[in-house]
Amino acid sequence: MRLAPQLVLAFGFVAASSVAGLGLALRWERHESETQRFEQEVRSACDRVVAELGRQGESDRKLIGGACQAGELVDRALIWMQAGTLDDRRLALSRLVPEERQAFDFDELLLARGDGDVLGQDPLGRLPATAADVAKLVAGDASHWTLRTGPEPALVSRCRKAGPGGGPGVALVGARQLGPVAGRLGKTVDVKVTLAATSIDAPEVAQHSCLLTDAAGASIPVVVSKPKDALYETLARVDRAVVVAGLAAALLALVLAVALARYIRGPIAELAIEARKVVSGQARPLRVHGTGEIAELGRAFDTMLVDLDATRQRLAATSRIAAWREVARRVAHEVKNPLAPIQAAVETLRRLRARQDPQFDGYFDEATRTVLDEVHRISSIVTEFTRFARLPAPRPQQMDVVELVRQVVGLHATEAGGVRLRVAVQGTPPPVRADRDQVVQVLTNLVQNALDAVKDQGQAGEVEIAVAADGPARVAVTVRDNGPGIAPEMASRLFEPYATTKAHGTGLGLAIAQRIAIEHGGELSCDEGRVGTRGATFRLLLSVDGPPVIT
Repeated sequence: MRLAPQLVLAFGFVAASSVAGLGLALRWERHESETQRFEQEVRSACDRVVAELGRQGESDRKLIGGACQAGELVDRALIWMQAGTLDDRRLALSRLVPEERQAFDFDELLLARGDGDVLGQDPLGRLPATAADVAKLVAGDASHWTLRTGPEPALVSRCRKAGPGGGPGVALVGARQLGPVAGRLGKTVDVKVTLAATSIDAPEVAQHSCLLTDAAGASIPVVVSKPKDALYETLARVDRAVVVAGLAAALLALVLAVALARYIRGPIAELAIEARKVVSGQARPLRVHGTGEIAELGRAFDTMLVDLDATRQRLAATSRIAAWREVARRVAHEVKNPLAPIQAAVETLRRLRARQDPQFDGYFDEATRTVLDEVHRISSIVTEFTRFARLPAPRPQQMDVVELVRQVVGLHATEAGGVRLRVAVQGTPPPVRADRDQVVQVLTNLVQNALDAVKDQGQAGEVEIAVAADGPARVAVTVRDNGPGIAPEMASRLFEPYATTKAHGTGLGLAIAQRIAIEHGGELSCDEGRVGTRGATFRLLLSVDGPPVIT
């Protein structure tokens, strides 16, 4: 299996397992928290119902107390008792009790004397029937509300007002049934409230029981229950959210895995393709950007290609130089052999012509001059080629490249005519170890070629020689001109012997210059990006440490 599918499967498995584990843990935690929250809500509802019932009892007690202190019903009963007309007015008094009950919004209301004599009640039959029971009810604690725990549980409140002269007073007792009050409170807090000690055995219902207790210690169980439909809906939403989040996370992880696999696979596949082309010399740099091991691998491969190309060029140039060196020796040997007899024959013929020999008049003079001119030309070519073949080894010494460039430019300033010849120095280039004479020969050749290229342009011609450091170990000298440029068909033959477009040139200048650069541990190159356009750029690189030892 290839790398990309393996990465996708690995990342997919890790992402799926991680998301599944996290989702299950989150689901369990949310289920627990939501269940606890729901149960706490039911418990809080029970506590709220009990608290509200207690507040209702206290409110009833204050209402009854106010009726005894300033109520018309109690005051009338006391006045009629004092006047001795209570028995005659008992019916009228009893008719006022229902109106008072409705005004107080009680379920039950009793008006009686302290000795248990009932003066009026509403509704009838709800309160104790005997005078002793009524007296006991009236004599209860008036400072607190109490609970009636009978078949109809109720909140009971009472008040008493003493009669004149210490006689039996009048008491008012009100009761509020708990059932309707608890029902209304349950609707308010969205629960069902029952007054019973039994619980509902249903798993789909949550319930909680608490006690409503009065000051005397009597208590009534209050059971609050609530269906779990809302809880189940909340848990279902949690499950859906967890599933959706899990699927989204898994999909995102899968997309990232595919993107990462492509990001890694692309450079590696390209590296493999280009690596197969290294032997044939067709490999090209990957140009990988960014950080990380893949980018470092790509940059290392690019550096290797550059070094390999430079090494290949050096080997090719060295091979060409060695081949042409052998050719130069043979050509020099073959050409120089006939020079001496040709010269001797020509001189003999000229001497005969000098004696005015009629056989040679008008013929040998012209022939002799032609032969002598050709011999001189052959001698020049042989001399130049021999110089190329027997170029001496560099004799390096410490020198300032900027100063040397200025000297060479100064020597050519007079023959530049109207051409602008200038030197540009970037930064502070370090000194180098090189053979001064050979470097001058290279610079002279480059400057002279540039001047020849722009001489027809007059004052529009321009030649620039730029000197700059090329890293910490090399110095670069760049010669640019704005001449007609290099023809594409000459680009690949620039540094070959006898490759020239000049009518008066031998074609050995750039070949000798490149050999000098290589033997100095540097290189001489032409900017191939400008081939076929106007202007030419040649770049000479010299090593700061000097040339290697040449044997």
